[in-house]
Amino acid sequence: MTDQLTHVKRRWLYIPFVVAAIVVVAYTMLWSAGAAQMKSAVLDWIEDQRDAGLTVNYSDIVSDGFPFFLRVHIDDAEIASTNGWRWRGERLSLDALPYDLNRLIFSPQGEQVLSVEGFGEWRVIAADLRASIANDKARGWVFSMTVSEASAYRDADGASASLQSLIFDLAPDEGVETTLVLNLAASNFSAEVNGERYSLTELKTMTSASHSDLLLVSDGAALWRQKGGALTISGFFADIEGARFSVSGAIHLDANDYPAGAINAEIINPVNFARLLGKTGAISHAEAEAAAAGLSLMALAGGGKIAAPIDLKGGKAQIAGVKIADLPRVQ
Repeated sequence: MTDQLTHVKRRWLYIPFVVAAIVVVAYTMLWSAGAAQMKSAVLDWIEDQRDAGLTVNYSDIVSDGFPFFLRVHIDDAEIASTNGWRWRGERLSLDALPYDLNRLIFSPQGEQVLSVEGFGEWRVIAADLRASIANDKARGWVFSMTVSEASAYRDADGASASLQSLIFDLAPDEGVETTLVLNLAASNFSAEVNGERYSLTELKTMTSASHSDLLLVSDGAALWRQKGGALTISGFFADIEGARFSVSGAIHLDANDYPAGAINAEIINPVNFARLLGKTGAISHAEAEAAAAGLSLMALAGGGKIAAPIDLKGGKAQIAGVKIADLPRVQ
């Protein structure tokens, strides 16, 4: 009897190990199934983009990350469009949790090369560069991006740029899926392009665009205008070139598809702000100097700052009759 009891007790000792083995095998099967599903989804996405007219190339697709992450690597990835932009990188990694594929994280590795028509080809490298797309119960989906300690260089003319940090969040408005809401924050950006130097200490904005789905179709600007589409700036602040600039308000399109509306603005150190507009080409250098003189007088009357609406009308932006920008026609 004693021998039987001892044998039974020993069998109970094996049960935790058997359970652990079952859990490990089940988890391994779950991870393998998730890896296969994720790789298949990547291949389907590639074919969808090719069918849509994009060029998508790569040398290999591999999976790793077991046991904590589900990770797919796309080596020598390249994506290009027919309208003049191209991106390529050494490796693009996609991460997800094996038990939850509702959030995918994209992490380009190594040096990236980005070419955009009109801006040339730039080599980009960052200490941290991640983007994610996730399902969201309230908003449907959320796209996010985080960049830190990034630098870019254009070989053609030696132009360069650097950025300390960027946080980007884009998602539909809760309950209104055709309204997109953007939250963006950036800090310590600097650039030297075409002999001009630019510096931005801080930028923050929360902006939304209604009827955003219409902007992606043919004659989208006209349809957007007809439906009463608007770009609503809930808050925008920039500390740039020594000027502090904040605005809020709504912008729509006029009958000729130029931006129109009146937005509230506050500008501290408006002379630097006006000269920045000349550097960026928003207005000519002569117009920038005229604007600097006019805004300087306005600032004197306001104790060093300007608090007045910016009027967008007839393809121009003005503050109290002082022109600060030529506006593009939206097509």
